[in-house]
Amino acid sequence: MLNVIQKYRHFLLPLVLVVILDLTLLAMNFAISAQLEAASTEINLAGRQRMLTQRISKAVMQLHYQQENGGVEQATFDELSDANRLFAQTLRAFENGGTAIDGSGQQIQLSPQQNRDVQSTLQQAQQHWQPLHLQLQLLLEDIDVLPATIEQLADSNLVLLDLMNQLTSQMEKHARQQTYLLRGLQSIIVILILLSFTLAVYRLVRRDQYFSGLMEKSSDIVIGIGTRHADINFISASVKSLLNHDETYYMGHHISRLFDKDSCEQIHSLLQRVKVEGQLPENRIEVHLLKADGKQVIAEMLMQTSTSEDGRFTEISGDIRDISERKQLEVTLTEMAHTDTLTGLPNRSQFQHIAEREISAPDAQNAGLALMFIDLDDFKAVNDHYGHNIGDKLLVEVAIRITADLRALDTVCRFGGDEFVVWFSHIRSDEHLQKIGEKIIRSLSQPIHIEGCVCHIGASIGVARFPIDGNDPEAMLRAADQAMYQVKHQGKNAVAFAS
Repeated sequence: MLNVIQKYRHFLLPLVLVVILDLTLLAMNFAISAQLEAASTEINLAGRQRMLTQRISKAVMQLHYQQENGGVEQATFDELSDANRLFAQTLRAFENGGTAIDGSGQQIQLSPQQNRDVQSTLQQAQQHWQPLHLQLQLLLEDIDVLPATIEQLADSNLVLLDLMNQLTSQMEKHARQQTYLLRGLQSIIVILILLSFTLAVYRLVRRDQYFSGLMEKSSDIVIGIGTRHADINFISASVKSLLNHDETYYMGHHISRLFDKDSCEQIHSLLQRVKVEGQLPENRIEVHLLKADGKQVIAEMLMQTSTSEDGRFTEISGDIRDISERKQLEVTLTEMAHTDTLTGLPNRSQFQHIAEREISAPDAQNAGLALMFIDLDDFKAVNDHYGHNIGDKLLVEVAIRITADLRALDTVCRFGGDEFVVWFSHIRSDEHLQKIGEKIIRSLSQPIHIEGCVCHIGASIGVARFPIDGNDPEAMLRAADQAMYQVKHQGKNAVAFAS
């Protein structure tokens, strides 16, 4: 491990720095979000304090009016008591920290205000509030002190209202200042991340170019192509073993002797770019080489610009290597990865690809997508009685019969064993699916003759539709599988829908 770190330290260190800075940026984002949330709550509460002063004044005036008109209502007392309690509790929580009640009636924990201006405003508010608070408490106990309360309210209410307005403005200003500070720090961190990433990429590219230059010199065929007329100025003798023409066949002639038409056009385009820009837009292309018998060889050409032997012109020098076997292997591996080797049908992996592609299409909701999970009935008995060889051939015949009962746009897949899945699109109705399933059951229920053996099987089928029974292929498969097992438990050889 230490050797790896030492070997790649030049670009690992900047990447580690990027990770650290990213984590720091993430933590700051959380901090900003938490701060903005807390500030928003506190500003809302400060705004509510202004409203509470007005509610207190209104309730006292209502009591005065009701007393003069023959009776005091308990609801007015309750309104005054609630406003008095909330104002006192919130003001105390702002100043000393503690529990307050938010607009939805939930308890929230407030921290003591640290800003000096806010602290000064809160102290002034307490000085005006405490005498009024005591007077309001007396009023709630004895209505006879109402005139004194009105007089006290006239002296304090407008002052408290102004102080609460001032408190709200100070809190908003403090929140903006804190946010600006954190945003500034964020910007600095982002710049550091970009610098660190750029340094890491630069070092990685420089290292890659160094080793690529060493490796590309060992390719099979070395060639030099002039940019003026696309003539072959140099080609190594190794060309004969690959294409059955010696180097004299190509030297001084146009590249059309070596490459097919499409490859020539591609190289011509690169030569024009070199003439205009002085450099190659890419240094690696895939080409087709022409053999003496007319066949083609798929090859890869690694290129760079260089100066011709006489020093007068620019040319492209390239290393060409045969990649025919690699290409064939890629095709084979791709087919193996997506095809069931026994039946030649698409396998689970290919089904997943097809289903995900169609489900993610913009019109998937209206595309009539569905799948059918088919499990053969009594296949194990045939397999055990006649042997695996007959069983395998039976599966091939099953694949043929299922495919014959479907449309060209339907896809039959084998998941392994005796399980098959059909993917449908543009299905008109459930009745259509029901008819298809019954048709498959009738087809598979007919005797199947294989090498003198008469095989009798059937099929239990579960159907799932998108999006009714699932929003993704796996969910649809589970739903169809469950529906199929219901058929198994209820007598086999039938079709059941997931829902």
